[in-house]
Amino acid sequence: MLTAIVMEKTAATQRAAIFVDNRLAVYARCRDAGRLVVGHAIADQALAELHRRYQHHGAYLQAIRYLGPRDRSALEVQRHLTTKGWDADANHHAVERLKQEGYVDDKVFSRKWVDYRCRTAPRSRIAIIQELQSKGIARATIQSAVEAMDEEALAFECAKRKSRQWLRYDGAEKEQRIVVFLQRKGFPYPVCRKAAQAVANMS
Repeated sequence: MLTAIVMEKTAATQRAAIFVDNRLAVYARCRDAGRLVVGHAIADQALAELHRRYQHHGAYLQAIRYLGPRDRSALEVQRHLTTKGWDADANHHAVERLKQEGYVDDKVFSRKWVDYRCRTAPRSRIAIIQELQSKGIARATIQSAVEAMDEEALAFECAKRKSRQWLRYDGAEKEQRIVVFLQRKGFPYPVCRKAAQAVANMS
């Protein structure tokens, strides 16, 4: 028998604690709890459905908050929900709902990520690919996002931003130090040489 319904407010949302035979049975969404009547019998299947709906709703709200600061990949959202304790079914449901609503789109995310990196922290194509791989982006999606990258321009910009650290060097030594720096960033050697020569000749 359903013996009590207690409305609670957490840091994340409001919920209802459902008590059966004076023991906490499940948490439920407030709107679902509002349809219940204390003193009536409630089946285990109904309790399980209340729990499922609460999990789905809670995971979705958690994901929305996580998306607040910036776009995320689907895998990033999944990992976040897992660390927050939401079960696999709720996790999957939340991510699929976000995809349908357009809040999570790995293709859009990848294009924005490449654009952001190229504008704020120039780096090589391979470095960008590795970053996107770590975020669970599919290979074909990554290739589409990085194909328009101009590595020569990016290498030059990357080195130019750090050019002051090589002011005390001249000639071949200066170029070599720039080359080594760019290689650490993942740029191909020919690209590194060309950018190093251009940056070295600036001063």
